Amino acid sequence: MFHAFQQDSSRVIDWSGKTSYIGFMIRRIIFGLILVCIPGLAVFGQTSAIRDYVGMISQTFHPDIVSYMEKFQENLQKRGYGDAAKSIDHFLKGDSGTGFVYVAPDGNNYIITNYHVISQAHSLSVTFEKIDGEQSKFSDLTIVAADEEMDIALLAFAGGQNPFRQGLAFLNRAMQEGDDVYTAGFPQLGTVMIWQLGRGMVSNASVRLPDVNNPGKTFGPFIQHTAQVDPGNSGGPLLVQTQGVPTGFAVAGINTLSARYRQAANYSIPLSRVRSFLDTGLKARTDTDLDGLNERLDSFIKGLGEIKAVYPHIAAHLSNACTAENAEYALSEMIEKAPSTVQIDIIETFVNSPVEGMSYAVAWTIENALRSRLGKITIAIDSVTALDGNNYTVSFSVNDKIIASEWTNEYGIWRIKTFGNFAAGDKSLVRKKAEKKAMDKRLHDDPGLQIAPLCLVYSFENGISYGAEIIFRNSNMLGYGGRVYLAQNYKQFEGTTGLYVPIKVGSVAFTIFGSVGAGFQIPLDGGVSLQGGFQFTTAAVPGLYFTGAYQHNLYFSTLDDDNRGKYSVIIIGLGYAF
Repeated sequence: MFHAFQQDSSRVIDWSGKTSYIGFMIRRIIFGLILVCIPGLAVFGQTSAIRDYVGMISQTFHPDIVSYMEKFQENLQKRGYGDAAKSIDHFLKGDSGTGFVYVAPDGNNYIITNYHVISQAHSLSVTFEKIDGEQSKFSDLTIVAADEEMDIALLAFAGGQNPFRQGLAFLNRAMQEGDDVYTAGFPQLGTVMIWQLGRGMVSNASVRLPDVNNPGKTFGPFIQHTAQVDPGNSGGPLLVQTQGVPTGFAVAGINTLSARYRQAANYSIPLSRVRSFLDTGLKARTDTDLDGLNERLDSFIKGLGEIKAVYPHIAAHLSNACTAENAEYALSEMIEKAPSTVQIDIIETFVNSPVEGMSYAVAWTIENALRSRLGKITIAIDSVTALDGNNYTVSFSVNDKIIASEWTNEYGIWRIKTFGNFAAGDKSLVRKKAEKKAMDKRLHDDPGLQIAPLCLVYSFENGISYGAEIIFRNSNMLGYGGRVYLAQNYKQFEGTTGLYVPIKVGSVAFTIFGSVGAGFQIPLDGGVSLQGGFQFTTAAVPGLYFTGAYQHNLYFSTLDDDNRGKYSVIIIGLGYAF
């Protein structure tokens, strides 16, 4: 490029016809411009090289989560929620973030990213994209270590691959306020991850942020800066222009947070914390981390003692497999049995983050099973037994009952794999629930409408007559409707209201009911009646029901107070429930 500029300057000199002072000055100006431009051109080339070491992290979910969400999507489609159903497709592609290459002193290759980028993953991949759009993808990454409190994770390439000779260099000095910094990553634009290099400055070299869940406490420290951080930048490097390193930039931290209500306030995990994590994460484990398990169990038990709903606390201790394998059953249990406030909270969480919502539902089933009738959870460790180095059976004494659970070491973090028989990954629970739902549907024990056109009414005073009734019922077990009895010497018409309580026994349902009626009778004018009895339905003939009742009537004439109708009847009939 310098030679080309020399050629251009010669033409200028030739245009003057002689080597003049003006020509000399022009050559000096051009030479100076070249010297000024060379650093800028070098930086441009180096920023392009950063892309070789910063990649897109993509995760896929556990097959059970995918299966459930596909069913959920199908139900949305059937109910006409097309746009919502389409959003499931985006979710099933997996969350995404950014990571960067780290080559350890022994030459082993790793990807550093945020823990929250990979926390829900069943499988992981990283894709690198050059400036011309060419991509290279590495699948089946393994999680070597993770720290949920620091929000850092370390990934290794499948099969011990080491595709990189070098990674991004680490900065060897502390950050100063006013330092220029760069963010590199693949934030999302719509549903597409697009490369972005942002520039800003350090506005606070070491800040601790308030913990909204624990008033008075803070977490950190972080580097606060003004370089762009958008959704998808998480896990990417915070860079400082540095001489003497291959790309011209060195890592000063990991981008992890943005302030919602402050302009250009973004936060990165400082390199000192990253180095501490790497020292721990890459240390060879020579024995079982039993101390870590005991600390985790102590934290778990302590959190259960809070005088409030503790399912968010339990959810933080669930393994990905526990959430995935129990979510379908837990969500249906939650919808049927949880208080409305819990339902709203879990459903809102599910809308914002389906996997987190699933973990909340599984955690609620555990909490619901642990609580006594008084609402307390009294829990202590009964025994801890090793299955292998990464799995332990932990038995708890809960309200004087022993409940077994299995804990697994999920990339360095002890988590619940199973808990009792209500979070044991038992697919038969889902099947049994589906069978029960189908059975309930066939039983018609809680219909909206029931009609009994064929009723025999036996009166001790008047013998046998014909009757019929129609009853509307709602989900609160209330029913209202009307009856008619047609006897040889009287006709009775009345409106009724009553309470219907179904009792299910396998493929049979008995519904006990009591009702009050008010109406008129010919030849008597009017009166009231009390009725009690039962209904019997079976799944063998869906909808068909048998009814039997005893009714006491009190009817009287407005023309003659002595002319009262006080008598009882027995009703036996057949009907159909819709």
